[in-house]
Order: sequence, then C-alpha cells, then structure tokens
Amino acid sequence: MAYAASAIKIIVPILILIIQVQGYGRGLQKLNRQKRTWLIPPRKLMENDDYTKWEYISKIRSDEDVNVQYFLVGKGASEEPFNLFTVNEQTGFVRIHGILDREETPFYDLKGVAKFTNSSRAEKDIELKIVVLDQNDCPPVFSFEITGEVSEASATGTYVMKVNATDGDEPGTLHSQIAYSIVAGGGSMFYINQKTGEIHVKQQTLDRESLGTYTLTIKGTDMNGSPGGLSGTGKFVVKILDVNDNIPTLENTYYEAKVMENTFNVMVLRIKALDADLIHTDNWLALFTIVSGNEAGYFSITTDSETNEGILVLNKALNYEELKELNLLVAVSNKAKYHSSIITSTTKTKTYPIKIHVQNEPEGPRFQPLVKVVRVSEDHTTINLKEVITTYAAIDSDTLLIATNVIYAKGEDKHNWITIDQHTAEIRLNKLPDRESLHLVNGTYYAKIICITTDIPRKTATGKIAIQVEDFNDNCPTLTSTNQTVCFQENVVYVTAVDGDAYPNGAPFEFKVVSNTKEEWSVERLNDNTAILRPKESLWPGRYKVFMVIQDQQGKACDDDQVLNLEVCSCTKDNKCLPWLDRIPSATLGPAGILLMLLGLLLLFLLPLLLLFCLCGGAGDVGRFKPMPWEAKQHLVDYNCEGQGEDKDVPMVIFPEVDGGLVTKVKVDLTCAAGSHLSQSNINNGHYHWFNQVNTDHGTWYGQHGQGFGGSSVQRGAFEGIALYEEFLRNYYSNKASCVEGLESAKENLLIYEYEGQESPVGSVGCCSLPRGRPRP
Repeated sequence: MAYAASAIKIIVPILILIIQVQGYGRGLQKLNRQKRTWLIPPRKLMENDDYTKWEYISKIRSDEDVNVQYFLVGKGASEEPFNLFTVNEQTGFVRIHGILDREETPFYDLKGVAKFTNSSRAEKDIELKIVVLDQNDCPPVFSFEITGEVSEASATGTYVMKVNATDGDEPGTLHSQIAYSIVAGGGSMFYINQKTGEIHVKQQTLDRESLGTYTLTIKGTDMNGSPGGLSGTGKFVVKILDVNDNIPTLENTYYEAKVMENTFNVMVLRIKALDADLIHTDNWLALFTIVSGNEAGYFSITTDSETNEGILVLNKALNYEELKELNLLVAVSNKAKYHSSIITSTTKTKTYPIKIHVQNEPEGPRFQPLVKVVRVSEDHTTINLKEVITTYAAIDSDTLLIATNVIYAKGEDKHNWITIDQHTAEIRLNKLPDRESLHLVNGTYYAKIICITTDIPRKTATGKIAIQVEDFNDNCPTLTSTNQTVCFQENVVYVTAVDGDAYPNGAPFEFKVVSNTKEEWSVERLNDNTAILRPKESLWPGRYKVFMVIQDQQGKACDDDQVLNLEVCSCTKDNKCLPWLDRIPSATLGPAGILLMLLGLLLLFLLPLLLLFCLCGGAGDVGRFKPMPWEAKQHLVDYNCEGQGEDKDVPMVIFPEVDGGLVTKVKVDLTCAAGSHLSQSNINNGHYHWFNQVNTDHGTWYGQHGQGFGGSSVQRGAFEGIALYEEFLRNYYSNKASCVEGLESAKENLLIYEYEGQESPVGSVGCCSLPRGRPRP
C-alpha cells in the first residue's frame, strides 16, 4: 500500500502539468520550462505572409499565476515599430499586427515580462526571438553606372571593365545569386563573364574613327539566371581610346613659292596636314621635315599646333646671282609614334616637293670676302709703313665685278693702325704692329671698311679687315712675382715666368741661378712656366736675394738678371708668417742672469783700478818700448799647445843678402842668453839698415828692416811668417801702452821725411807706430 501511495504522489503532479499544456492551431508547439516559466515559442514567420488573424503566434505564462500581468518589451513592441507585436496581459497570448519584411528586419529580439499588480517582477524576463524567413521578392539592382575605356585596335580578350549588381534577398541563397549578360549596345564587340561581371573585348576591330563610344545594356538575373528569377538592367558606357593608327598626309601633292633675294626671317608658305586621329593630341599633331634641298640651311619649318599647318620660313638671305631657285622635299609625320598595327616592312615615308623661286632686285656693292685676312710680322725691320699691305675692294652684287662709282673709308679703327685709299681701296699700315697690344684679339687686329656708292640713293657695304700679327721674339721672360715668403725649414720655392711672345718664342722656359747669389741652389723643372728652387743648405729666417737668368725656348733672356727677393720667416701652424715682434722668442730673467748682471757691474767698478795699477807699474819703462820690426799679420794663429814649450837648440839663421849694404850676410844665434840686446844699423849707398834684437825668457829673436832714401826695398829675413807666442804679444802691447802714456807730455819725436822742403802726404809717425811697407814717393 505504501508503494502505491508513493506512485500516486508522483503521477498526479505530472497529469496536472499535462492538462495545463494547451495548443491552438498552427502555433501549437512543444512547451519548454524556463525557470518556472512556460513558453510556447513561435514558428519562423515568412515575410509577406499575413499572420494578423491568428489568435496568437506564441504564449508565455508564469508559475505565479495569481495576480500576475504580462508585458512585451523590445524593437517591434515597446520600441519602433511600436505594437507590431502585443501580449494579452491576462492570458500571455502573443499576437502580430502587421506584414513582415525580411529585407527591412530579418528578426526581432523581444523579452516577456511578468509583474504582480504592485508592479514588482514575478519572474525573471524571458527571451522571445522571432525569425523572418526570406522570399525571392527583390530583383538585382545596378546601383550606379560606370564608364570603361579601351584602346582601339585592342586584341581579343582585352579587359575593359567590371560591372556589379546587388540583390536585397538573403545572401548565400539562390535568391541573391546573379547571372550577367549583355542584352544591347555592343554584343558583337564585347562579352561579359556571367558570374563576375567582367567585360572583355570580343573583336579586334575596334576603331575610334568609326565609333568612339559604346553604350552597353547589362542584365542581371537572380536565381543564377534560372527561369523565374527576378532581373534588373543597367547601362554602361565604353569609350574607345585613340591610338596613332593613321598616317598624316598633306592637302596637296606639290607646292610652289617665291622669295625676294636679300630678305630673311620671312614666312614663305603654310602647308596643311590632314590626320584622322583625335584632334589636338600627339597622334594628330604633325611634324614636318625638310628631307633635301636645304643643305645650306636657308629654310626651317615649324608646326602651328592649332591648325596643324607647317610654316616654311626663310632664315638666311638668298642671292639671285648665285641661286635662282631651290627644290625642297618635305616629309610629314606625327609627334607620337605610330601604332604597331600600321607599321609594316613595306611602310615608306611619303615626300612632297616644294619649288622656291628667287626674285631679283637691284643691289648695291658688297665685300667678298666679308673678312679680309692680312698677315704681317711684328719684326720692325721688315715693315715699311709706305708699302701697301693689301687691297680690299668691293664688288658689284649683280655683275660680281669690282664695283665702280664708289668710295672707301674706315668705319672702325680703334687704335688707328691703318689707312685706306678712298678710290683704290689700298690699305697701308699707319703704325708699327705690336702683337702684345691690348687691342689685339688672339693675335689679330680688326678694323671695318665702308664702301659707299656715289649714286643716289646711296648704298653702303661693310667689310672687315683682320690683321694677323705674326709673333717676333721681342720679349724676354720675366718673373711673375719678384717677392716671395716661405716658412722656415720649408726648402721649396716655386718661381714662375711669363713671356709676352707666343709659341715658339715663349715657354718652355729654362731657369738658372747665377753666381751673384750667395747661397747655393738646385733648380728642378716643374712645367713649362714654373721651376722649383731648393737650397742646398737650410735657410735661417731672414731676407735673401736669388739672382736668376730665365731663357725662353729660343734662348732669349733679359739683359739684367731676374732677382727674387725671398723672405724666410717663422710660421704658424697654418703656414702663415708671424709678425717680426712675434718671431723673437720670449725669455725670462732667472737667478743666473741676475748674477751675471751683478758681476758685470762689479767689473765696471774694478776696471779703473786695474788701469791705474797698470799705468803706475809701467811708468819706468817709458822710452824703452820697441815697435815690432815687421808688419803685423791679421790672421789667427794656432799654437796647438797648452803649456810652455821646451828649450831647443836652433842653428844659425842666415839673413838674406842686402843689395848695396854693408851687411851681406848676418848670422844670428837664437840661443843666446836671455836678457841680451843687440841693435845694429849701417848706412851704405843711400840705404839705411837696422837690426833689432828682442830678448825673452825663451830665446832671442832677430829682425832686419831696411828703409831707403831713394826708393830702396824692404828686406825681411827669418821673421817672415813667424808666429809669436802669447807672452811675447802680452809684453809687446804692455810696452806699447806705456809708450803712449809717456808720450802724452813729450808729444812726438823727431820725424824724418824722404825729401826735405816738401811735405809728405803721409801723417806723422810716432815711436809706437808700426812701419807698413814702403812710403809713397
């Protein structure tokens, strides 16, 4: 029994739930439990179908069925579009009040709300989603028209453009699959891809000159083009682009024109070109070329870009007497290159003949040639100002003979070089030519000659005389700069020369340093005009003179040496000379310098005392001083010894013979005792001879000197070239100083002159004076 009671308790609630499930008509569905809320979901609704007469399309109900009200919120209920869907507040039946359109709204997302009468929520909100099913109710639409372009004569299959249509039905279904086709406007020239809508060239015969624009009608059908599918159409324009597939031609096949002689810069003829290509493009614009007949450059031809005409212009004057007509051949082409479709191996450029007739007019004289060249030398020895250097007569332009009834004059002669005979046109030099003149241009002097007719109206002609002056070697090369500065220890000096003469009387130059220069230099050639001087020994800062001889190619040099004044200076790091004050190194006075200055001052104080002692000690020797018996030598003596030498026995010295004297040979013993003294003098045959003996601690020295009264000679014997030692010289100069001091009061001794009664031109000689050779007679 207990088991049966338990089963009944389970079955009864289930039966109650089944009884509560209700379904009405087509909207009856399986019930779903959602958190104590029962929902009968709606079926998917088809667009364009009418569901407004249905009692409900869905139903909601809460477990809290007592005092509960039902509401719908969301788009289509409480939002735009309002009240498309409604719910019965008591029963929970959901109804629709309009026709659905999937293209407008493909689905609706609503929420069901259950509230108590006091407005509190009885349940959580429940979602109610309504899906709208698609019908094929939208045809394909071409939203905008586009324009395509393709060049004429394009190959088959050339891409032109792509069209696109849209379908409002559900994407990814047959309702929105579109098939394309060309229904009008150019089906024979183009084709379209059914799926992609790409348009391509069908025939290679597109010709812009025949038809420049195609308007295509394109149809798009959904259901992939199946019968019963909806269709839409659009119009599209295809423009045919121009290519240069037409060769230009001229209006006529032959042309003639006339020009007057002696005229230029005038239009002769206009030639019209014809071209079927697009106007005012490079495919249409003509280019004209004179193929032949214009080798002298008389004519030129240009194109008028507005009218596509060739304009033939005369650029240079024609002479009827020389040329009466010209035959030109003209060809025409385009500015753009020809298209490959018209270029073949047999294609030839067509030419058009043009005949030009030259008309005659009366003319005046003219010079032939327009520039007369005369060559003269600047060597003045070959110039005669009276001679005729040339004749420059004008000719008659019609007869080509020498003109008559004319006179000549100078039109321009800046430096007055020439004269011209007004009747014969003979030209002479007015001054000697100089090739180095500033009035010459490249060695040529120009002057203008005028010819004037005597007839009325007067006509004139102008010619030019060009006097080419041949160079003569009349200039010597000189230094371009005679002053240079170089840095100390920079043993390179560049010297450059210039010569007013031209080749071969100018460069290359030869540089030589002459003997007048104190320093020794080496010369190295750098180029034709420049040499490098290098001193063989380093130059100290200072100023130097370098004397040079510079010869041109013919060996000509200036009479005077070229002098380069060179300054060697101390430089900065950037090789710029320092000012002279900055070149002296700075020095500071240290303790050693101060000590030396003090010692110098002390010596100045002691010097008078030393002189006083010397004078006092040598006063007794006044009058005993003997002068040196031979002429003093001004040169340095090298003793090669530091101490006192040893005494040596010296053999007898034989003095030279004296002509006419008493003494012919004198032997002197140089080893006699110190302190001895010998003096001997004799007069014989008008000569006066005397000998001196000097006693020293180291030996005895003898000397001989002769002084005549009538032109006798001086004899020197053993003392010639003898070097005196230091002690002897010290004694000598001490005695000499004592002698001078003693003679301050005695003045001068008796002087002997060669001739009495006649003054000697030589000044007075004292006892302390040294004899210096023979006195003048």
